Amino acid sequence: METAKGYAERFTTNLDVILSVMGFGLGLLIVSLYYIINLNQEDIGITVLSACLIYFVFRNKFKSEAAISSQENRFKSILGISFYLIFLACIFIYSTNLYYRPISSFILICILAAVIASQILYIREGDGVTSLLLQIFLLSILIRVGIFYNFPSLMGYDAYFHASMARVVTDTGFVAPIETSGKYFYYPIFHIFISIIQILGETDIKNAIFYSIGFASVFSTVGVYLVGKKLEGVQMGLLATLLINLNNHNIVAGITNITPGSLVLCYFIFIVYAIFSEKQSLRYTAVILLITILMVLTHQLTTFVVFLSLITICVGKYLHNRVYKSLFTKANSFNYILFFIVSLQTYWMFTYVNTDTSFLEMVLSPLMDVLQSGSSYSSNELIVGSVSNQETLETLLLHISYLALPFFAIGGVLVWFSREDVKKINKFSIALVVIILYGLAYGIPLLGMRNFLTSRWFPLIAVFLVLVSASYMLKLVSLFNSKKAKIPIMFTIILLFSFVMVTTPGINKDNPLVAKDTTVRNQFKSIEIEAIKTVTAKYSGNIFMDSPYDSCLFYRDRGYDSSNATYFNIQHIQTGEIDGNPVVLLRKSTIKEPISINDPERYGVNIIQTLPEEFFNRLKAHDYARVYDNEEVFAYTKEEKRPETKRP
Repeated sequence: METAKGYAERFTTNLDVILSVMGFGLGLLIVSLYYIINLNQEDIGITVLSACLIYFVFRNKFKSEAAISSQENRFKSILGISFYLIFLACIFIYSTNLYYRPISSFILICILAAVIASQILYIREGDGVTSLLLQIFLLSILIRVGIFYNFPSLMGYDAYFHASMARVVTDTGFVAPIETSGKYFYYPIFHIFISIIQILGETDIKNAIFYSIGFASVFSTVGVYLVGKKLEGVQMGLLATLLINLNNHNIVAGITNITPGSLVLCYFIFIVYAIFSEKQSLRYTAVILLITILMVLTHQLTTFVVFLSLITICVGKYLHNRVYKSLFTKANSFNYILFFIVSLQTYWMFTYVNTDTSFLEMVLSPLMDVLQSGSSYSSNELIVGSVSNQETLETLLLHISYLALPFFAIGGVLVWFSREDVKKINKFSIALVVIILYGLAYGIPLLGMRNFLTSRWFPLIAVFLVLVSASYMLKLVSLFNSKKAKIPIMFTIILLFSFVMVTTPGINKDNPLVAKDTTVRNQFKSIEIEAIKTVTAKYSGNIFMDSPYDSCLFYRDRGYDSSNATYFNIQHIQTGEIDGNPVVLLRKSTIKEPISINDPERYGVNIIQTLPEEFFNRLKAHDYARVYDNEEVFAYTKEEKRPETKRP
């Protein structure tokens, strides 16, 4: 018995070493499988392998204190002044460039992020942090303004639908009927929220979206700072707040493709803060319960991820209590989780995705099918991964953009499982959340299920990732004893981190620095919007256009039925044959910019390519007439062939 206890104690006190060795072996296995069975996940393997190796080598050299002496305040003041000067330069660049952001704007944004991170190194417990939080928020808003207002249109695909639903609420005072809004008839909070801002602000729907979700997604991250401060101090809290505002997943969720999940993310940050602040007042509890109900009424799957996170936190605390004999307030946590379960399950049972299927059935049915008969996808691509034809540098930058945060998070998890930190219950539970949720986010798609939309999970998971990542970055900086070395190291880390985050195609469609051949622009110029308004005002029949230009129907004439519009697929491009007599809209830019072309023979498959000039030339033939031309968008209709009349 004593021997078993001795082994158990040795295991729990050396958990970081055991996990780092296991992680190194796992990464080595994944890389090996790339050469053995062509498993196209070698980038993930290298990330896991290198992160575990670096931690294992330097684990005994990490220090807790990384703040620079207050005697260096003169340089700190220079950094603060330089931030605002560079910030003004960024504003000038944005104001002088329309539909385009030059490389200088991205470099300056990265420098701003690095300047903030360098100032964080000077912060000690008890120092004021208002100025740094202000700088983080200004940088975050600057990034989002540069993306959101660089074109007059919205950005994304789902964003147009949700903007339409919000506009209905504003125009009518009621939630759109189920025939129009579908399943979102039962989840109206997001649309009502935007509508309220539009009415109170007396502004259009685009500004209302930014003033509501854009600002909320930035200012709610103060909750991340408060959690980080409680866990490890003000430095970690500030750095975690900076990271979550730079993370590309959170930028997408917060501005470039706004959905109800964007609002759930704001609620979630508050719930996480409430859990770790451990306040027990009645008012505080009432607010938490109210926010939980609002989440359930806002979105389905993102709320489910919130539920998974909270369950994992409670499980982590329970395990920690059993292993390390820590204190754990069981009753309150259990009652809250029970309340969450009842609310979520009850609402899912009585909300429908169509007339015959409840949302609960829609979620559980594929899971039961997989468990009983296996995945319906049965494709090697689910396991092997798709083969990229991009250049090596492009592939490297794209992969680093989604592996950079997990790389630092792996090191942070190992640090929080170390002998010094593993006995801290909150750190243990957060590290467990990172492991379990990331495992589910990658594992569920491998089962062949798509209805859980795990790609939407990452902004929520990032709330925990940035905490462990910020902790690990500070540990890496602490490896350097020289005070003069700490600032350049932190400056470089954040400079490179922010560069791969803000230049990804998902948030940089106006001027992609990488993957130009596969980045589809879904923002539109004023001249492209004007073409839609003009054509839909004069023509009520079928309009034929490219995707994603069909999203621009959001700006159509109110009298035009958008269901009359269709977009061409790969067969139309190859044959040039267009059935019926629609108005065909062609954008001049599509000769040089790729669009998304559907393949009707393969469900859900889209081909990213530019339109061939031959397709344009066919429409210039004698049987088509150009009926609209604003130099950027052309409209064609088939000319009616009149029967020839014989001369007497």
